[in-house]
Amino acid sequence: MVLEAILLGLSTGTYCAMYCVPALAPFLAGCENSGYKRNGGLIGAFLGARLLTYFILGAAFAAVGLLANEWMDPVLARKLSVFAYILCGLALLANSLGVKFPWGCQCRAPKLKRLGNDWVTAIVAGLAVGLHVCPPLWTAIVRSVFGGNGVSGFFYFVFFYIGTLPFFAPLFGIPFVTKRLPVIKRVARVTQFFVSLYFIFFLGAMAALSLFGGK
Repeated sequence: MVLEAILLGLSTGTYCAMYCVPALAPFLAGCENSGYKRNGGLIGAFLGARLLTYFILGAAFAAVGLLANEWMDPVLARKLSVFAYILCGLALLANSLGVKFPWGCQCRAPKLKRLGNDWVTAIVAGLAVGLHVCPPLWTAIVRSVFGGNGVSGFFYFVFFYIGTLPFFAPLFGIPFVTKRLPVIKRVARVTQFFVSLYFIFFLGAMAALSLFGGK
């Protein structure tokens, strides 16, 4: 069962990278203090928060009986993704405006600066990205719930998650690149700023209008 969980994560981890890396890579590359230890800590905070969201979703789906059919309602999945993009976009935008605005200006609003703290951003973005319920994640949730007792199901999901982690390994090398090419920090900050707007308005607000306002 452990091997199955790890192989499921390894074979489908590109889904996780597809949702996480566009938000995480520019954020990490644009950090002011981009040492290896701090970079690793931010990655850990992001991934830990994402795992927490997965556990919350699994418990919620089990509580309302959605796992009984063993299939995920695509409309519900899309609605969760809309909220994920908006929340993640707001976290990245607050980080850009409150800590390191793309063009080097420092925000003078203390509250916004606290809200845009790198650690807060990593946690909130991780919680938000966890709302993307892809088919591999749904499979892992169903298998962990119906694969045995609560303990074995818990470990099944943990090992599935571990199987997805190798796809994030390149992110640990970001400080190596940014220290040798400082211009990447400026490019990453601009990228983060526009990615946040893209998440909020195009993948979030406009998608929400079509999903919730089209009736």
